[in-house]
Amino acid sequence: MTPDQILHDIKEGTVAPFYFLYGLESFYRVEIVQALTHQLITADNRDFNLENFEARETSAGDWVGAAQTLSFMGGSKLLIVRNLHETTLGDSDQKTLLNYVADPAPDSCLVITADKVDRKRKLYKALTSHKGAVPCEAPQEAGLIPWLKRRARSLGYELQAEAARKMVERVGAKPGILAKELEKVITYAGKTKTVTGSMVGELVGEIKMENAFALTEALKEKKSEKALRLLRNQLDHGEDPVKILGLIAWQFRTLWEVKHYQAQKLGARKIAEQMGAKPFLVEKAMQYTKNFNRATLRNGIKSLFEADRELKTSGKDPQGILESLLLRLCSG
Repeated sequence: MTPDQILHDIKEGTVAPFYFLYGLESFYRVEIVQALTHQLITADNRDFNLENFEARETSAGDWVGAAQTLSFMGGSKLLIVRNLHETTLGDSDQKTLLNYVADPAPDSCLVITADKVDRKRKLYKALTSHKGAVPCEAPQEAGLIPWLKRRARSLGYELQAEAARKMVERVGAKPGILAKELEKVITYAGKTKTVTGSMVGELVGEIKMENAFALTEALKEKKSEKALRLLRNQLDHGEDPVKILGLIAWQFRTLWEVKHYQAQKLGARKIAEQMGAKPFLVEKAMQYTKNFNRATLRNGIKSLFEADRELKTSGKDPQGILESLLLRLCSG
């Protein structure tokens, strides 16, 4: 089943008792969870019928036990287990989960999400083979044009072929960002009910160019205002905060390693050999190592670790967490 098919079924009132949402495109996972929440949860039953679990902090017994418990308020329960890929379930937990999936409670909807799955492992092979499994991957750019047109049509608008093509060219294979840009141009189109290429040209910027790599360049240059602007641009267009943080962390780890080997008087090619990296990546990093001493890099990596923990466990606003991080990294 594709994400679009699942979303259509949910909106028509057909909800399965189990879903496994896997893949790197978080936009689809978020859309499906939001659709299920809208369909099953009300303001009156939210406290009793909606439960969230972080996979690495809980067990399969917790999820299954909650799913098998009758709702105090009646109606269907919605249980969301996030980030299964971040934990390893023992044999007992795997058996508990697979036994439940084979015969789920009819009055509960258990949703499990994961970014990456290894289908060679018994657990993932079983889950991805289940009829409730939904692969969440960004389609190829060619497939995004008809996807955008269908999405516009579902909202009551006609998206011209030229307009769809221009949006994909400017945004790229990012369904979450495309969906937000489509909402923007539809609002602009108003009562005309037709979105033209000229409208897209006026409203949709070259988001491909203003990406997370530009953000890391601004950080390495310690340009805080530019970094904050780029961060807000990415978040406003649906970029995953955890992915943004991961790219920043990778860049700072690279700076740390290059700085370490520079202290040993090694050249770019030798450093690349020691790191197992491409020489051009090392040469690029060497342009910025002078902006950071070892202490500031050490503190920066500590700040990155703290931000990662906050994003995944605190429930705080991701934008606030990342903005505070950028300011610390630029001031070091």
